[in-house]
Amino acid sequence: MNGADTRPVVGLFGAFDTGELGEVALRRVLESELSRRRPDIDVVALAPFGSERPIPGDEGRPARPLSLAAGTDSLGLDALVIAGDVLGDDAAWAMRYPAAVEAMADRGVATLALKGTRGGRDAAGLTLWFGVAPAGGDAELGGLAGMNVWARDLATQERLGGTAVQSGDPVLLASRVFSPDALHRRADLLRLCGALPTGRRLVVETVPGLEAAPAGERLADAVAAALRIDPNVSVVVVNLDPTRDSTLVVAGLAAERVHHLPAWVGLDDIAAAISGSAAVVASSPPGAHLAAALGVPVSAIDSGVRDRFDPAVPVLEGDTPEAIRALLAGTRPVDIDAAVQTLDGALAELAERLPRTAGAKRPAIEPDEVGSALAVLQQRLVDERTALQAELSRLQSELDRLTASPEHRMARPIRERYQRWQRRRT
Repeated sequence: MNGADTRPVVGLFGAFDTGELGEVALRRVLESELSRRRPDIDVVALAPFGSERPIPGDEGRPARPLSLAAGTDSLGLDALVIAGDVLGDDAAWAMRYPAAVEAMADRGVATLALKGTRGGRDAAGLTLWFGVAPAGGDAELGGLAGMNVWARDLATQERLGGTAVQSGDPVLLASRVFSPDALHRRADLLRLCGALPTGRRLVVETVPGLEAAPAGERLADAVAAALRIDPNVSVVVVNLDPTRDSTLVVAGLAAERVHHLPAWVGLDDIAAAISGSAAVVASSPPGAHLAAALGVPVSAIDSGVRDRFDPAVPVLEGDTPEAIRALLAGTRPVDIDAAVQTLDGALAELAERLPRTAGAKRPAIEPDEVGSALAVLQQRLVDERTALQAELSRLQSELDRLTASPEHRMARPIRERYQRWQRRRT
């Protein structure tokens, strides 16, 4: 008898293929926590498109996609855990990729996320929602009443009519999946290729559209003021959604000390940039919670999702420049002990509810040799691209340094006169 046939298969469904690194962090934390608490289960990540649309953020481990004809196939799961920003209709899901609404409807994405069903039948023997929050829009959440639901925050719990309990954001446990030695080595690599400055740094996490919002303008002015006051501080701008443009524009001479992490960086690179920083100003809940988990002083900018931040994370209000100066002057990270304790209790209960044995024999699946080879090739391409981008960034940084050097400025007029003389000769 094959022992693998008796191991329960637990699916973990979420928006793991959108390119949002906050969802990548969520997947990594939950996979780690479930596997550690229940080593007798097999955890399988699922997403609407998964391996059909591989992205750099999937770290060479694309999620399993949902089939096109919703309800005509079995997911082959003994239990299903739905997690993350998933409570939305097909239109809300489509905006995150972007994709056509019909493409989401054909896969039954919203039906699965809101009801746990496919084709009118239960998608798995047991379906649970853990650390869930709205995906956008005004989806009807009445179908979740009486279900096994843990809400990520108080606002989501209230929207569910109080029928759910709170779990908190699992990203607050991210320190358990990042080794300090690995983060240190990653930071050294980023510094070597010119993507991370030396010395004391303030990390600012931006989100798409922030630069055009009043909060973004106040943040840019506050960062410029902080740089003028302290000449030893640099600013590193990171973006947890690299598939969409987001930036922070600081004018004047202080702009020379504002560094933007390249778009090719992954979750480990952003965690490394955050972990060694003096402080973090975050614009999204995943960014704030990642910094809090890594033990870095953090404050949040209200970008329209104020109620999504953990209560321990302060939100900058009033005099933003003064608040950032105080943040840089402080040395204490936010106290998330209560949130971690709540998460540990919720995860323990979640693990206890998962089945102990497989409910049915697994369907025989022929090994996909082509798919395996493509996965290996994809990982190699990701590694090669990362190394190439790192080298290009290092060379560009060196070129910028040489161009800005006093020797270059002094020699430029002489070189230009010599070039004009050469053109006249010819």
